[in-house]
Amino acid sequence: MKRLVPLVAAVAALLSAGSAQAVPSGCWATVGLSSLPTGLEAGRPWLVTVRVLQHGRTPLADAKPEIRIRKAAGRVTVFRGRPTAAVGSYSFRVVFPAAGRWTFTVYDGFVPNCAAEHTFKPVMVAPADLAP
Repeated sequence: MKRLVPLVAAVAALLSAGSAQAVPSGCWATVGLSSLPTGLEAGRPWLVTVRVLQHGRTPLADAKPEIRIRKAAGRVTVFRGRPTAAVGSYSFRVVFPAAGRWTFTVYDGFVPNCAAEHTFKPVMVAPADLAP
């Protein structure tokens, strides 16, 4: 039994060391949108640019942002951004496929241990034939 305790402690230490990941200092980012999805019609694209800034100041060139949309209890649809010529800016083409109330979030795509999902106010999408 005396031999087993040190062995178990050593295995536990190795396992916890392997699963622990270092979290960098200043581990947060903000996102800004070039427009909000207002006055949208089902099936029509919302073209938006997302700007990802570390500490709200430094553009993140290597971020992997996503826009995630969801209607009521439905499944989440994910749109991935493409880098633009401006460092830290990513273009999106988001399509809300049906009319109704939708929620959307922006996943900032910062480093894995730091990335966060930013929540925005739900939007109403008009039926294809009734949009202004």
